[in-house]
Amino acid sequence: MALINCPECGKQVSSQAATCPHCGIALAARASAPPGAELRPGPLAGAATQTPEQTLWEASPSLSLLLGQVLRVTLVFLISAVLLLVVFPALFAGLGDVGRTTWVDPSKATFIVWVVLGAYLAVRGIRIALLAARLRTTRYRATSQRLQVESGLFSRSLLEVDLRSVDDLVFHQGPVERALGIGSVTVVSSDRTVPRLRLQGVKDPRGVRELIRTHAYAATQRQLFTRST
Repeated sequence: MALINCPECGKQVSSQAATCPHCGIALAARASAPPGAELRPGPLAGAATQTPEQTLWEASPSLSLLLGQVLRVTLVFLISAVLLLVVFPALFAGLGDVGRTTWVDPSKATFIVWVVLGAYLAVRGIRIALLAARLRTTRYRATSQRLQVESGLFSRSLLEVDLRSVDDLVFHQGPVERALGIGSVTVVSSDRTVPRLRLQGVKDPRGVRELIRTHAYAATQRQLFTRST
């Protein structure tokens, strides 16, 4: 077996190779063609150099990311309701027995606490609703060439990372996220504009990581090195 120079890219390849492993051009037809004959790239070469971009995965962050905040607000409401309906009446009744309720009106104090609690619930509810709308309007898209994150509730922005610039993929899944079947995948790249791109609230994060890794590995011609997870 001898080494020859590829007539297309000039790199050395085996004389028995049917196609160039670097540029994909068909070599068998060129080797068997008579001198001076005009050759056109075969179907394999065209497919290797002009492969159309394909969408591999597309999704939005899971609303399960908001579960912690919803549980926190619910817990605050339940504790406050118990204080207002059980503890406060008992406390004011005990103060009344010793004649020390002249400086405070139980009904007014209870009303003030209910107002404060209602304002807290309203603010937290609006915040959770805005976060839910933001998650629903965020789109993750992985293709055979790039990774995109489009987001924005009122205005839209697009972050994009070329798969050829991917250096590492970090997978993380906390205890609660693991129970919910979601997690995050952080893409570390050599892109100066987007050096780190985090995909949060992803369903089957390990599978998404492996999908991106496989195609980034192919896009970088098998030069991608990632941590094992």
